[in-house]
Amino acid sequence: MPDLTLVVPLFNRPRTLARILRALDAQTLDRARFETVFVDDSGPENYGNQREVLEAAPLRCAWTLLSTGLPRGVNGVSVARNLAIRAARGEVVMFMDDDCVPHPEMLAAHLEAHRARPRLAAVGNRSEDESILAARPPLPLTFGKCAREEAKSARGGLGAGSFVTANASVKREHLLAAGLFDESFARAGEYGYEDKDLGKRLIELGLEIRFLRDAAVWMAPRESDPWEGRREAARNAARARYHRKHDVLIGFRSRVKDLLGIRSRRARRKGES
Repeated sequence: MPDLTLVVPLFNRPRTLARILRALDAQTLDRARFETVFVDDSGPENYGNQREVLEAAPLRCAWTLLSTGLPRGVNGVSVARNLAIRAARGEVVMFMDDDCVPHPEMLAAHLEAHRARPRLAAVGNRSEDESILAARPPLPLTFGKCAREEAKSARGGLGAGSFVTANASVKREHLLAAGLFDESFARAGEYGYEDKDLGKRLIELGLEIRFLRDAAVWMAPRESDPWEGRREAARNAARARYHRKHDVLIGFRSRVKDLLGIRSRRARRKGES
């Protein structure tokens, strides 16, 4: 049985997928200790593209290809990742996007971190500089957000917004306990926030989100981007969904406090009269 399952949703980026396959074969973690579950979310009309790449350059490690069955216009990464989590055999589940290429030490660094901390949600280093793939640990921090994440992590943990599934890992048992990704985020015209939503629930479960400098990916230029020109509007729509979900309780508490305040004022007036 593998120790770690790598989950990669696919969206019709065959050239980057070929780079990912070569990078997975170059991992320092023994290939018997990990598997990869690819889940195609590029729409049924594109499914053959990814399969062709996988079968032309088969991985020496175990791999599986699944598909969401969702239309191309639906951002189905939450559905894709849940399919992979349910199929995963590894104790640790790691998430990576299909426009990211892993550093040779990435899988080993994630697994080592979970061995050291039993209740961990880890996020790794991301870089737009391809040279990071050839760098030796300690790896550089070339992305401003990652530098801030490392500083915050050193002070005692990160918030839900730092749970970025371009490079993140959690034990499978904790993902199941948290209820997996919320598939209501898989909507046409919406993009993102399903990872922050899960990060919030992992923190509520008692997990600590920490940053891993030496678990790095190179964020390659996107071959295809279904949100080009619409990304900001799509993120705003997903953000609104996130706040509708999580602010309900806040709003309820506020209304209760207001109601108690009204009753308290009425009681004071009655006592004064």
